[in-house]
Formats: sequence, C-alpha cells, structure tokens
Amino acid sequence: MTLLYPFRKVLLCSLFSLGMLAELTVAQQTTIAPADLSAQPAVGQVSPYHPPASVQDQLPNGLRLLVVADHRFPLVSIRLAVHAGNALVPPADAGLAGAVAALLTAGTATRSSLQIAQEADRYGGAIAATAAPDYLTVSTSGLANRVTPMFQLLSQVVLHPTFPEEEVALYKQNALQELMAERAQPGFLAGVQFNKLLYGDNPYAVTAPTEESIGSISRTTLHRFHDRTFLPNNDAVLVVVGDVRVSVIRDLAQRYFGDTWKFGQPPQAPFLAPPVPAARHIFIVDRPGSAQSTILLGNLGITRDAPDYFPLLVANEVLGGSFNSRLVADIREQRGYAYGIGSANRPQLKLGSWFVSTEVRTAVTSEALKEILRQLDALREGAITATELDQAKNYLAGSFIRNLETQAQVADQFLMTALYHLPPNYLETYVSRVLAVTAAEAQEAARRHIRPSTATIVIVGDARQIELGLVNLQPGSMLTIFNDKGAQVGMFPPSGVGKR
Repeated sequence: MTLLYPFRKVLLCSLFSLGMLAELTVAQQTTIAPADLSAQPAVGQVSPYHPPASVQDQLPNGLRLLVVADHRFPLVSIRLAVHAGNALVPPADAGLAGAVAALLTAGTATRSSLQIAQEADRYGGAIAATAAPDYLTVSTSGLANRVTPMFQLLSQVVLHPTFPEEEVALYKQNALQELMAERAQPGFLAGVQFNKLLYGDNPYAVTAPTEESIGSISRTTLHRFHDRTFLPNNDAVLVVVGDVRVSVIRDLAQRYFGDTWKFGQPPQAPFLAPPVPAARHIFIVDRPGSAQSTILLGNLGITRDAPDYFPLLVANEVLGGSFNSRLVADIREQRGYAYGIGSANRPQLKLGSWFVSTEVRTAVTSEALKEILRQLDALREGAITATELDQAKNYLAGSFIRNLETQAQVADQFLMTALYHLPPNYLETYVSRVLAVTAAEAQEAARRHIRPSTATIVIVGDARQIELGLVNLQPGSMLTIFNDKGAQVGMFPPSGVGKR
C-alpha cells in the first residue's frame, strides 16, 4: 500500500489537472469569437527611418569620407568604391573590371591570397570586391577594436595588388567555364541581348565578357586598368559604419589612403546617346528545343535623382514590383502562363532601364506577350485604385525599412547615397516621399516612362515554335533572330511580309 499511494496521488492530481484543462478549453471555446478571415488585417502607418548620425569629409587628395556612428554592436563595416565599373571598359575588354575586382585579393606586395584571407579572419571578418556598371567596390568588416588592421589590409588590397600570374591564369579558366554555364541560362542570354539593343553604342550596353575578351586578360591589362582608374579623385568614396569615433577614422583614412594615394587624371569613357526607337521591335534569341520562352521587354528608365523617381517606383509596384501586383494576378494567377513575373526600374549613374521579365510555356509565348502589353497600356490609360495605391506604398516603405536592419545594410545604403550623389537626407525622407505619391502622379510617371509602343522586346526560346505567333502579334513587322552568342542568324518572315 505504501508503494501504491504516491502513484494514486499523482494519478488523481493528473486527472484533476486534465479536468481543469478541459473546463478551461470549453470556456475558451464559448468566449472567443472566431477570426474573420474574409477581410485583410489593418496595416498601420509605416514609421520613417531615422538614420544614425553621419559625418562627411574629404581628404586633400579628393577621396570622399563618410563616417556613420553605429554603437549597437562592437563591429565595423567598411566600403571603398571608385568609379571603375564595367562601363569604363571598352567592348573588346568586356569583363576586365570584374577581373580586377576578383583579383584584388589574390595577392599584394606583402601578402599572398591565403595570407590576405587569414589576416581578415584575424580581425573577425572578410574582404572582397565586386564590379558593377558604374563602380568597383571593396568591402570588409570586422571587430571594432581591430579597425586599424582592417585599414591596413584594405589599403594593401586597394592600392598595391600584384595580380599574380598563376592567380590570373586560374581566374581566366574559371571565367570561361562560368561563361559557358551562363550561356545555358535563358535569363542570361536575354539580359545580354536586351542591354545591347537598348543601349546601342552606349557603355552600358556591354554586360558580359566573351571568350576573346577573357582570353585577352593579362597582368598588363589588369595593372593598366587599375592604374588608370584607381585614383582618389575618380569619384572615390570611403564609407565607415560602426562602433567608431570620427576622429580616429579621419586619422586612419589620412594615414592609409591620404598620404600615399596620389590623385591623377580620371578616364573619361565616351558616353554616346542610346538609340531612340520609333516603333516596337521583337528580337528572338534562338534556343532550339526549349520548353519555355524567356520574355524581357522594356525601354530606357530613369536615375535615382530624377524628379519623378518615386512616382515611377509606386507605379511600377502596382504593375509588377512584387507578388501583390497586376502582372502576377493576371499572367500567373488568372491565366497560368508563368510561375513568376515582375517589373523594375534599374537606375544607374547616368541612365536607367525599365523592364518586365518572365518565363512562359513555349505554346503561350505570343499570348503572354500580348497580355503583358495590354497590362502596360492599362496602367498608362486606366486608373490606379485607392487600394492598389495604398498597398504599393506600404510595401515599398516597409521593404525599405527591412533593408536597413543590419550594419552591412546600413553601410550599403549610405554608400549608395554617396555614389549616386543623392541629398544627405535621402534615407531619412525615403518613406515620406513614397507615402506622399498620389495616384495621379504615379500614373503620369507611368505614361512618361513606360512606353509599350516603342519597347524593345527580347525573347529567348525555340524560334521555329514561336516566330509565327509573334509576327502575327505585330502584323507587317520583321523578327530579328540571334544565336546564343549574340550573332544575327536570320529574319522572320524571310519575305519581310507578316501574315495574320
């Protein structure tokens, strides 16, 4: 009996607890009303972004300095950018800026690639570089109490790369393999051809290397490009964000980038005006046997400092900026032509591009294109509803705030404002400027900057399967056909007369 008593006591307690739980559950079921899932939850007003304090300065050699105090964590993020992007490279040397970026950390006068990586690891971070159309950026991060070693390594990588022969050879081998793999991707083929056709002879036209341009990369060409463009007065910017003191950063910037980095004569790439099409043109990149067609269409866009940048941002969000947009609702949800579709304005330093991109089944290529063009016309000519406007603005404002959560994101955003010469209060006023856009302003921006009647349309797919439907979509027109290397291989119809 004495052994069973505790067991009975535990059992009775358990049964009592279960009874109480059952009564509580019943009580809850009788007092809590079911949720109404037919109505969308209310969305509160998005709060403006309050950026941390920042200080701007400039060294005597022309290097701009932007220091942002962020004492939330004992970390530092550093960005150094210079106007040495892909648009500074002639077409015959396409890919050279990317090669310089990749090989900056391959060796310096005092460190091998392995030693560079180990040094970055010692200050608790990493170091890498990337090349974009306008700028080449070197990024590093680490512990705040190791900021001096960070500056030491960054200055060695930026100012004294050696581009070792064996590293260059390895890079070229990998670049050729990467190019081969990319040409198997229809999105890559569409983007390369779209930019060539959209920009013409403008430097923004070339977005990918060729076998020949990769083969011409050498230590000589790398050093020549580095020496010509890596100048402190070539719109160079040094951004430091983290748990730092401004005076300390000023001293480090002067010691490592002011005393020995001499200013020079920045290169001036010829900036030819892009073509202005008088009518809509359709181009096919032939991909025999393809089960899908990749559609990329658009026109010249606008830069971040354009007066109606924010109205276009809102108009584009209504059209195809996110999953909650007209193009997704129509092309994906209603018609089932595509899994995903979107539109965007891609701003660069001097020009922008606006485009729609999607992948559809081969059999519905012409129908999908026709419906996309109809949606563009509807945005230009029809009304933007109050619900669409509110959803678009709330999404843009909320997304902006979410992209400023980490220190690295803050550093990238401050760098962007400096590189594109935006007002000092750009980040602080972003949300309010988005929320201030009216439906009329958004629609006027759409009319001005979304031009379906003169759009450049590139479709990557099986030409034999899609050409007749596309030419019937635009009677009397000719389709230009390219291969996967961008060479023109034909026209359709061969007679030059479209058929219905």
